[in-house]
Amino acid sequence: MMKIDIIISSFLLVMVSCHSSIDDSPLLLNKPVEEVKLTVSEETFTVDFSFDSNIKERLEANVFPETFAKLKTRNDLINYYKTLTPLFQKSYSSMIDNNENVFVKVEYMLAQECFDDRCDSKTRKDILSLAATYQKDKYELYTFPSSTQRTGVFLMAVILVKERNRSINFIDASTLQQALVCLNNNNFVNEYFSDLIIESSEKFLTDNKN
Repeated sequence: MMKIDIIISSFLLVMVSCHSSIDDSPLLLNKPVEEVKLTVSEETFTVDFSFDSNIKERLEANVFPETFAKLKTRNDLINYYKTLTPLFQKSYSSMIDNNENVFVKVEYMLAQECFDDRCDSKTRKDILSLAATYQKDKYELYTFPSSTQRTGVFLMAVILVKERNRSINFIDASTLQQALVCLNNNNFVNEYFSDLIIESSEKFLTDNKN
């Protein structure tokens, strides 16, 4: 019985060690915050990490500072994203929508992480799946979380452009480029365009399950 316990304990230790290699990836120190030119699959895109005043207000909101201070690794950020619920204030509410502030911050940070070459394809696909799922709930009747509608589209687009060698089959360059500059144009992302990015993301994910 002791031998079995030792074998099981060793197996769990190996599993934890393997998982930790991803968990311990630190959040980036030198993050893109401005326009970046990216050439991939013989196409050149402008990825604009700069943002307008609406996004800035959300990013600078002092919401849950203790929670954000504890996010040290990429996996911390991903796991926190998994805990969020896309329920937003009604458009007629005068209350500050802290949930939208959180979504904007986390999705912007994840876009920065996914843009980094050291972020592997599996991690990007896991995040893309979450982002596409959350995005569907951002157009609920009587809600208008316009800032996180944009950060969600931007996050998905960043992943699709970094995985362009495979996403090229599911989204055209013009549509992708439009999504990659949506944070800094003071325009809203309508539901039709959002659905287009979601559909492209889901087709990419279905085709790349392995």
